[in-house]
Amino acid sequence: MKRFNLTVWLLLLCLPAIISPAWGRPKWKLVWKEDFKGKTIDESAWSRVPKGQSDWNDMMSLRPDLAYVEKGQLVLLGKADSTSFVTGGICNAGKKSFRLARFEIRAKFNHAQGFWPALWLMPDAPLQSPNYAEIDIMEHVNFESIVHQTVHSHFTLHLDKEKTLPQSIKAEFKADDWNTYAAEVHEDSICFFVNDRKTFTYPRLQEKEYQFPWADCPFYIILSNQLGGQWVGPISKPEQLPSELRIDWIKVYEKR
Repeated sequence: MKRFNLTVWLLLLCLPAIISPAWGRPKWKLVWKEDFKGKTIDESAWSRVPKGQSDWNDMMSLRPDLAYVEKGQLVLLGKADSTSFVTGGICNAGKKSFRLARFEIRAKFNHAQGFWPALWLMPDAPLQSPNYAEIDIMEHVNFESIVHQTVHSHFTLHLDKEKTLPQSIKAEFKADDWNTYAAEVHEDSICFFVNDRKTFTYPRLQEKEYQFPWADCPFYIILSNQLGGQWVGPISKPEQLPSELRIDWIKVYEKR
């Protein structure tokens, strides 16, 4: 009888350690999945990114050889052109957007000097000026051994000049391999993950104006291969090209 009671007591003692990691997790429901199983990019969900004036899109091209589907994966390339460089990217602005959701992207990329792959979110609805809301699920620079996960807003860019509230993390990842990057947008926080490991949480502070605009709008996804820019520097070794960003799948969840 004493032995039985001791066994039961030990089981009860260990039970919280076994099941507690699941406690407190939000219950998510898969609401959209992109696995790139078709022969071409699904134009009902995605648009190619045109050339723009910013560092991230000033080399973008609509050429089909820079963004295409191959063996169930999206391939985005950066190449040396005859006179310059060209890159590929896609986004689903105006076609797919989600509010208060968990975004997961399984991706892989190579390395090159001046190569800047990015998986990120932007609002699919206008924000009241001067607000701004950007979520960088993953950015990588050149040959770094880490990836960057960051939030940007009018508060982080202009009001919090002393950086009193951390807005980014340098997270470990498996170089030259597949990794799953995720961001969760909650009413009170944004949480980042790499391979299901939480890396960073950005909280909502009620007393700070413009500090947390992300809960107020839906977001669309941008997948971009970019070369060069103020952050990454010049493409000093074009022989390292083409740069390649591959996306295996994307999953979006909303709370039940």
